[in-house]
Amino acid sequence: MDAPVFVDWLSMYQVHYGEKLPVVNQGQVFSLDEHGTIEWTTQRHMVLEGSHNSKLMLRCDGSSVHVSGNVGRFHRADNLFGFSYQQCVKKWNSILNDFNLPPFSAGELCFIQGQKHFGFTGAVNTRIDVTKNYTFFNRDDLAFFMQWLSTHQKGRLKVGVSGDGGTVSWGEGSKYLYEKFYDKFLEMQAHGKRKNIPQDVKDFVERLGVGRHEITLKSRYLTQNGLRYMGATDMDTLTQIYRERSQLVLKQSLPWNDFNDIPMPFRATAKDWRDGVPLAQTMKKTTFYRHRCELKKYGIDIATPCNVRALPVRFREIVNQRAILTICQRPNLTSRTWFSESLLSLLEAERIIAGFDDVAVVRD
Repeated sequence: MDAPVFVDWLSMYQVHYGEKLPVVNQGQVFSLDEHGTIEWTTQRHMVLEGSHNSKLMLRCDGSSVHVSGNVGRFHRADNLFGFSYQQCVKKWNSILNDFNLPPFSAGELCFIQGQKHFGFTGAVNTRIDVTKNYTFFNRDDLAFFMQWLSTHQKGRLKVGVSGDGGTVSWGEGSKYLYEKFYDKFLEMQAHGKRKNIPQDVKDFVERLGVGRHEITLKSRYLTQNGLRYMGATDMDTLTQIYRERSQLVLKQSLPWNDFNDIPMPFRATAKDWRDGVPLAQTMKKTTFYRHRCELKKYGIDIATPCNVRALPVRFREIVNQRAILTICQRPNLTSRTWFSESLLSLLEAERIIAGFDDVAVVRD
């Protein structure tokens, strides 16, 4: 069974040429020059407030419709499990209908003059968030994994850690792509009162040590990877992109506890890194990058200071018994009793240790 990758945040727009649509906004912002002449005006998004403190943004200037927000959580107490891309578009279209606005559509395939490529006449994506849940069966192993993640940089995307250690992110501020892995229980705790999240949902997330990996695909990424248009976007493609991106974080080799397995002279460098030696300052630049390249094969990035807490003696036991990410999938039930342990569906497991079987069913 396919892993439950889903979409929550979806931003898009569509221009309806030659149509007079209802104007929907929350006022206008304009700029005046020194003579009092209006230089430009822009319409402010209307903020749509749903139940459970969920919010979306919508505006229409009479010909183009723009929307943005976590439509997967709108009118829901939580978004632990989300929807496909097509389902999110359907939810947006239902909201547009309430404002007597036309639905988003794929349009027709056409050749765009001046850009020398094919496109669609319909809706355009500007941001898509793809995400997936993982459970570690307990919070200790979730914390261990996040501590390890915090020591790993992804190419040019520098790693960042929130103050409470509940979120590890890459590429913050990028106009191309942003990625994060966070403790779902801590996120719910921070927003629980405001969002009125049911207690049984929070208990479920806390008991099973649920973490979430989320990738934000921004406008530049979508354009360069053929996902700019709604007509060219489907959930299979988004799932494949997620799997390829997640390989870079979730399926690397975890750090080795026994440094004797690392050949010299890289072993000495690894031990210095573990002991907190500022290697970038004490090694020649060429040597530093050569050793960094070699040690990354063992899950060690000497460009990021070592978090000693991420190298406990019990690591070997975690590799053998617990270093498995298991997907939680919501059964098709109408009541919230699906959160009870007896009804929990753990249908697929993915190992994060290189060289292990790709898929296994896990029962704790």
